[in-house]
Amino acid sequence: MREQERIGAGNPDGDRFVPIAILPPARGDGAALAQGHDGAGQGGEPHGLGLTAIGPVMPERKIREWALVLQSSEIWHAVRYTSAGWVLLVRDEDYPLAAGSIDRYEAENRDWPPRRPRERPRHPPSAVAGVAFAALALFFFLVTGPASGGGRWFQRGASVADLVIGPEPWRAITALTLHADSAHVLGNVISGTVFASAVQRRLGAGGGALAVVAAGTLGNLANALWYESMGQHHASIGASTAVFGAVGLLAATQVVLDRAHRSEEERSLLQRAAPLVGGVALLGALGASPRSDLGAHLFGLLGGVVIGLVAGLALRGRSAPGRPLVQVALGAVATGIVLGAWQLALRA
Repeated sequence: MREQERIGAGNPDGDRFVPIAILPPARGDGAALAQGHDGAGQGGEPHGLGLTAIGPVMPERKIREWALVLQSSEIWHAVRYTSAGWVLLVRDEDYPLAAGSIDRYEAENRDWPPRRPRERPRHPPSAVAGVAFAALALFFFLVTGPASGGGRWFQRGASVADLVIGPEPWRAITALTLHADSAHVLGNVISGTVFASAVQRRLGAGGGALAVVAAGTLGNLANALWYESMGQHHASIGASTAVFGAVGLLAATQVVLDRAHRSEEERSLLQRAAPLVGGVALLGALGASPRSDLGAHLFGLLGGVVIGLVAGLALRGRSAPGRPLVQVALGAVATGIVLGAWQLALRA
């Protein structure tokens, strides 16, 4: 039963309710006390006054929990609503036992459910990923144009399997900067900025850039090797291999971080592999359209996993490096690899 604005205890002769005063909380442990003014009722059911209110409390879920506690202890009680919140009515003589039971329940469940430790990013946010992928968009719109034009950039830079495995391995890098059309490049710019920025929060601006380039390169090399071993001619372009490399980097480093932060907890194999399962799910959701190169995406993801596991194990337990010159140097290496690959491609 709910009584708006006041709490009352019914008498055995009718529906009249006699108000019970609600006092401010008088206990340091959170149980508030309100005393009736007259004696307790007779018999098994309380009537008239002689009741004590525990509360008020919000929300309703909390008062239901308290009611279950009293029910398990076989303590008579009634739930009422007031303008101050929900309360439990108990007999005066039952109040010490009822309040003690509720206090013990609250003490036992104070930190339940336990909060999962939140990852603290090793590095501050950086605009490097966004700038890098914006440069790819400018490279497409101002320099190369679409692949349908058949310019020399695509002739010299596409990842052709037999050439990547043979005399021109730098194509595994240059192909990451070429795109078929505006939709292709814009899709990679958006998704790449999101995933690469997350990688940089863990590995740093320069370290993340180098890891993403390395993962994309490894993915293109593995993809070319696969088609070459099948005896099939294959050519691919696009930064999506590096984008899925970033997904693999995130999944692998998360596995290492979970192991480091929660090594004391017993977890199932599925729980340990959840980040990798998530990466594969993203591959199926984003990288398996009819026009996409599923092999390049898959090998890019796997390349990111390999590099991410190595990077995560190397960095586990270490604090974020305090020397920004290290990140500058790593970023310069990543930029030099891409520019150097194009120098070799245009001179070949």
